Amino acid sequence: MKLKKLSIIILAKKEYQNLKFIIPRAKKLSKDIIVVDGHSNDGTKQLCKKLNVRFYLDNNTGKGSAQRAGCKKAKNKYLIFVDGDGAHDLKDIRKIYALLEKNIDLVICSRQTGGSYDLNFQDGFKSAIRASGVIFLVSLFNVLFNTRFTDILYSFKGISKKKFTLLKTKQNGFAIEIDILIRAIVNQLKIHEIPSRENARIYGKSKLSTIVGFYFIFYIIYKSIFKKW
Repeated sequence: MKLKKLSIIILAKKEYQNLKFIIPRAKKLSKDIIVVDGHSNDGTKQLCKKLNVRFYLDNNTGKGSAQRAGCKKAKNKYLIFVDGDGAHDLKDIRKIYALLEKNIDLVICSRQTGGSYDLNFQDGFKSAIRASGVIFLVSLFNVLFNTRFTDILYSFKGISKKKFTLLKTKQNGFAIEIDILIRAIVNQLKIHEIPSRENARIYGKSKLSTIVGFYFIFYIIYKSIFKKW
């Protein structure tokens, strides 16, 4: 059964091979599937046309701008953001949707409690560095914002279109996930965290570089001091 009030926004950049798996699964859950693409030129547009889902280009500045573009195009009350790498467990969409229907404003997913290919050190030294970085960032965030989250960077989340618009996010890169969470806290939204498994991406390599973590640290500290925009 499809979820009538839901729009699924799939964020993609050079994810053609993965989208062939993700889009059919998403279509089983919602009639409103939006793919926001980062100018891939890999056949993504043609695939979306073939599978009869809406396709839009972002403004080529990053993931945050892609989220905002998807929100503007969404037809339904609730939004769930899905990455185009195939790592998100779409079975959890029904859980997220149920919580949104119960007046939770923002539902975030946690790999720390749900499990993760990367965060469980299954890819050697690289995943160990990433896992340690995530744990440090979560600890820092919780201390500075007096919260008890177990994951602040996982991009699999749900929110109403009205609340997402209210947040007026500004970050364009991967820090958009922290941007959303801080703005939700400042605006006193009801936030609920659920466990969700992060699988290994189906095809391709991660676009998140280790050096981005230093910006995350700066941004968390900066916004803990200056909470107003």
